[in-house]
Amino acid sequence: MSRKPELDPEPVAIDVTNQIGVLSEEKCIELIESTPIGRVGFQSDGAPLVLPVNFKWTDAGVVFRSLEGQKMAAAADNQPVCFEVDYWDGDKRMGWSVVLRGTARRVSDWAEVEQLEQVGLVPWAKEKWRPFWVRIEPTEITGRVLN
Repeated sequence: MSRKPELDPEPVAIDVTNQIGVLSEEKCIELIESTPIGRVGFQSDGAPLVLPVNFKWTDAGVVFRSLEGQKMAAAADNQPVCFEVDYWDGDKRMGWSVVLRGTARRVSDWAEVEQLEQVGLVPWAKEKWRPFWVRIEPTEITGRVLN
């Protein structure tokens, strides 16, 4: 029989000067645009999965390139997804996180594909070219900041 660990009845904050704040949608978008890597979360084979992607914010949505596979399957099904970007400074114990909820879709319209080819998004994983585009159209964007 395992013993339940005893917990301190009165937890103490490590740094009582830090506070968590809520970010405006405009600030969230600014932060999304400031970083090249995010994580997309979706259902795959009945279980949640989160994968990193390099991306761009364009036309009020997140776009990234992909090969056929789990991300493309989610996009082809127009699945609800989440997308997250963040920054953390461990020394200062400060950072932020932005979460976008929306629907993923495979970009198949040739005019939209041509437009996306001009945004300058080059896949970081160059072993195989990622020929397909995925767009996440947000229904909600939220963010938090710790400072």
